[in-house]
Amino acid sequence: MKIVTIGGGEISELETLDLDSFICNQTGKSSPKALFIPTASGDAEGYCKTFHHVYGERLGCKVDFLLATRSDFTQQDVLQKILYSDLVYVGGGNTQKMLAIWRDFGIDTALRLAGANGTILSGLSAGAICWYEAGLSDSDRFSADSGSSWSLTRLEALGFLPGAFCPHLDKEQRHAPLQELVRSSGVRAIACDNGAAIFWEGGVAQVLASLPDAYAYVYREHAGEVRIERFTSGQNLPL
Repeated sequence: MKIVTIGGGEISELETLDLDSFICNQTGKSSPKALFIPTASGDAEGYCKTFHHVYGERLGCKVDFLLATRSDFTQQDVLQKILYSDLVYVGGGNTQKMLAIWRDFGIDTALRLAGANGTILSGLSAGAICWYEAGLSDSDRFSADSGSSWSLTRLEALGFLPGAFCPHLDKEQRHAPLQELVRSSGVRAIACDNGAAIFWEGGVAQVLASLPDAYAYVYREHAGEVRIERFTSGQNLPL
């Protein structure tokens, strides 16, 4: 499988444009069929328009959408749209709710089949967490009452990639809770700043970046301590 997991950045402000172009180029096609899955945002209309502007108008893709929260959505839509696509891009938002919907409709199964058949899998934030075994997620904040407290928590994901993933490391003060997750569970974690991404292919994980000073990190537990390594664009992660 080829999978690109983006730590964050505003697609509407073209902060991830170099990464988006890389994703398109991995298809090997001049006008790839790009499927946007915005389940985590509740299929937000504005998000869909932004994706169409970037991937359709700027990058020359033939864009389609899989809108799983609509009442007329069917399992047949899943197979037709996902298996027809050259690349799949999953948007950010509520990871927990997204994964629950996917499992109800068999979207997770279709994505695994598509990836095995050569479709490029990708996404940002929630759309990056989903491919790993687990992630450090802010899904609790979407269900918290206004003004009430919530915390970042471990969330089990699809397991296409090993370890746990943490997006937005530089922007949302996730370092301390990620350290605690790694210390308490022993899981290896990969984290990305906004504008940084990991490209997985054939068991190799390469760092990409679209913003200056955007890095990827590996967190490992050793003898009760958490060791952290930082990696720049073009480097491979130790796996």
